[in-house]
Amino acid sequence: GLAWEHLYVFPDSFGYDGQVYHYIAHDPFFRNGYKRYVDDPRLRYRRILVPFLAWLFSAGRPEAVDFAYIAVCLGFVGLGAYWLSEYAESLGHSRWLGLLFVFLPAVIVTADRLVTDGALAALCAGFALYARGTHRWKLWTILAAAALTRETGVLLAAAMVLYEMWQRRWTRAGFFATALIPCLGWYGFVALHTRYHDYGGIYIPLYAIVRQLAHPFPYPPRVKFIPMVQVLDAVALLGILLAIVLAVWHLRRRVSAVAIAACLFGLVAILVQRPANWTQVYDFGRVFTPLLIFVGLDWFESPSLVPLLPILLILPRVCLQLVPQIEGILRLN
Repeated sequence: GLAWEHLYVFPDSFGYDGQVYHYIAHDPFFRNGYKRYVDDPRLRYRRILVPFLAWLFSAGRPEAVDFAYIAVCLGFVGLGAYWLSEYAESLGHSRWLGLLFVFLPAVIVTADRLVTDGALAALCAGFALYARGTHRWKLWTILAAAALTRETGVLLAAAMVLYEMWQRRWTRAGFFATALIPCLGWYGFVALHTRYHDYGGIYIPLYAIVRQLAHPFPYPPRVKFIPMVQVLDAVALLGILLAIVLAVWHLRRRVSAVAIAACLFGLVAILVQRPANWTQVYDFGRVFTPLLIFVGLDWFESPSLVPLLPILLILPRVCLQLVPQIEGILRLN
C-alpha cells in the first residue's frame, strides 16, 4: 500500500525501527492492515506518541506523513535542547549548554534511523526540569507522554510517584500516578487488535553485558577496523555500567525524583539481559540514554566531569557507526 513512496531498504535488510514507526504513522488505528508488516505489532504499537503526532500533523493524509514524521522527530530534538537550556539556566549556567542535547546517543540514532528514543530523551529533559518546580500539570503531561513513547517511559511516572511517597505527599503521588491512565487505555486498545508475541529475554543480572564483554560481537569481514570497533563496543558497555554505579551513588547522596529515575533505568539495565539488545550500541546506547541524562545532569551541580564520563565512553562507538553514512554522502557529492 505504500509502494508509491519508493522507500529505500538497505540490501539484506528488513529495515530498522524507524521504518516500522513510519508504517504505524500511516495506520495508527489498525484501519489499513499495515500491522502485518510490523515485526511485533503489540510491542511497536504501544510506542504510539511519535507516530500518532505524525499522523495528526499530517491530518491523516498519506502524502504528508513522511514530512510530518521527520518534523515531529526534529521537533522533539528542539524541545529537548530547550528544556535542557532551561535546566542549565535554572542552576546559573549558560542557556547555550542546552545544545549538548544533540550529542546524546538517542538523539544521534534518531537523526540516523528516525526512532522514537529522541522523543523520550527530550521528555526526560523536561522531566528533570519540571520535577524541581511547581508546574504540576506540565510534569503530568510529560509523564503521560513518556509512557506513550516507549515502555521505559513508564519509569518516569514511577519515579515521581516513589519520590512523592518518600516525601509522604500522598495526594501528589496519586495525582502523578494518574498520568499512566492514557497509557493503560492505549495498551488495552492495542491488545484488542494484536496477538501476544514472546519477545524473549534473560533476567540473570548483567548476563548479556558480561557475555558481550567476554565474547565480542563477530563482525563480518566487510566491516573495517574490526578490532577497534570491538574495543569501542566494550568501552561503551563499560559506560553503561559506570552510569549504573553513579546512579546509585547519586541516590545515596541525595534522594530526588531524577535520582530515583536514574536508579530505575539502571535496574532495568541490570535485569533485562536480552543478548540481542546488548551487541549493538545503537540498541543499548539509545534505550538507556535516559540513564545517561539523569546521571549527566549532576555535572551542572558539580565541578567534576565524572557525571559525563558514561556519555563520553559511549559517544565514540556511536559516532563510528555514522562513518559509512558519511562516506556515502561524500561519494554522492
